[in-house]
Amino acid sequence: MEPLVTLPLFPLHAVLFPGMPLPLHVFEERYRQMMQMVLEQDRQFGVVLIREGKEVGGPAIPYRWGTVSQVTALQNLPDGTMKLWTIGEQRFRIVDVIQHEPFMVAKVMLLPDVCDGCQHRVLPLVHRATDKLEQYMRLLFSPESGKHFVIELPNNPRLLANTIGAILQVPLIQKQKLLEIDDVVQRLEAALILLEGEIERLLLKAAEQPVVKAAHLLRPEEKVISRN
Repeated sequence: MEPLVTLPLFPLHAVLFPGMPLPLHVFEERYRQMMQMVLEQDRQFGVVLIREGKEVGGPAIPYRWGTVSQVTALQNLPDGTMKLWTIGEQRFRIVDVIQHEPFMVAKVMLLPDVCDGCQHRVLPLVHRATDKLEQYMRLLFSPESGKHFVIELPNNPRLLANTIGAILQVPLIQKQKLLEIDDVVQRLEAALILLEGEIERLLLKAAEQPVVKAAHLLRPEEKVISRN
């Protein structure tokens, strides 16, 4: 059983995966206090998805699973707020919230990823997921969107699953469910299912666009007259 550690928590409308970056603009006083404490200690805090409540103002109730975030760079701004650059490290599960004000602090259990022999048995899955992720990125950042991307896709199944989870444009609850899967192969399989569903959605959307554009060429008062 993993030992419990004490961790200040930052509830957000975001799901952070291990190995993934998370830039933050901290402006609320309670979280500025929290970050000062974090910077004076080990530069670590927990990121948890909000289940009920808001990021700013009142209290927020988080999901129990989250990710340890490490501060890698800091910029103090003239207005007293701060910009942070962080990266996700290890998943955790909240065992007990021991402080609510001015910010949340909890006893958490760090969760290792289960990957017994998965490097060998998951190789075909990695190849398939890599191909699908490349296809998804091309669809998501098409030339028509004006966006471009350069990304080096990992071969490590854990990092690949987390990369897919971070990139997917799906509801946060679906990302949260991925984060809570301990087994790396199962997480990658679940991420691939979501990925394939998003690819299908984008392909259908792309197929409908010419019809929509053609319809927009006609003014409301214009009619199509048959010459037959």
